[in-house]
Amino acid sequence: MTTSPLGPGPLVYAHRGDRSRAEDNTIEAYRLAVSAGADGIELDVRRTRDGVLIVSHDAQHQGLDPFSSIDLSVVRELAPQVPTFREAMDAIPPDIFVNVEIKNFPHEEGFDADRRIVDETLDELREYDNPERILLSSFDPMSMQRAGEVGPEFSRGQLVLVTVPLDIGLASAREFSMDAINPSFSHMRDDPASVMEEIRRSQLAVVVWGVNTPDEIASMATSGADVIITDDPAMARKIVDQL
Repeated sequence: MTTSPLGPGPLVYAHRGDRSRAEDNTIEAYRLAVSAGADGIELDVRRTRDGVLIVSHDAQHQGLDPFSSIDLSVVRELAPQVPTFREAMDAIPPDIFVNVEIKNFPHEEGFDADRRIVDETLDELREYDNPERILLSSFDPMSMQRAGEVGPEFSRGQLVLVTVPLDIGLASAREFSMDAINPSFSHMRDDPASVMEEIRRSQLAVVVWGVNTPDEIASMATSGADVIITDDPAMARKIVDQL
C-alpha cells in the first residue's frame, strides 16, 4: 500500500463501505470493504444534539427526527446500526485509508455555521495513529477552509455536487489550498482526458466518486484518477489490478 490517501493511484475506496453487500455506513459494510481489498473507506460524519459524532450519509434515518435534534441514546434505541465516529474508526484497520466527509449543508437542519464540527472531527482523529491516512472532504468549502486552519497535517479535498460545475469546485480548491478535487463521475464522463488535464494544471489530486460499473472503473483508472470511490470495491479491485 502507498503511504498517502491520495496515491499514487489508482486507489480503490469503498463508498460508505461495501454497499454492494451491506447497509452503508455500518461496521459490517466497513469490514466487508476491507475483505474486498479496498485501499480506503469513505464515510460521512454528522453530530447528534448532545454533541456526539456519528456516521451517516443522510441527515436522518428512516422515520427518525434529524440526528441534530435527537440525542445519541435515541439513535442507540431506534437505529442501533448507526455507529459513532469513534466506533467506525476503531473498526477500520490502521493500514486502510479513510476519506472522512464532513456533512455540513446550509439547507439542512443542524447546519453549523461556525464549523465547530470540523474542530470536533479533527480532535477525534488525532487520537488515532496516523493523520497521513486521512483525507478530509466536504461539499462545504468553508468547512475545508476551517480544516486547513486547524488541521494542516490532514489532506483535504473539495467535493463537487453533480449539479455544480467543476470549475466552481476547482476555484474553491485553489482558493483554500486544498490537496484534491473530488468530482462525480458525471463531471468526467464525456471527456475524461481533457478534464483530467485541466485539473492537473491546478496541481490537485483527482478523487472521483460515483464510479460504479466496470467501464467507468476502467475509464477512470486509465485516465489517471488518483482515487476511485465505488459502491462495489471487490469489482473495482479486480478491474484495477488487471489493468
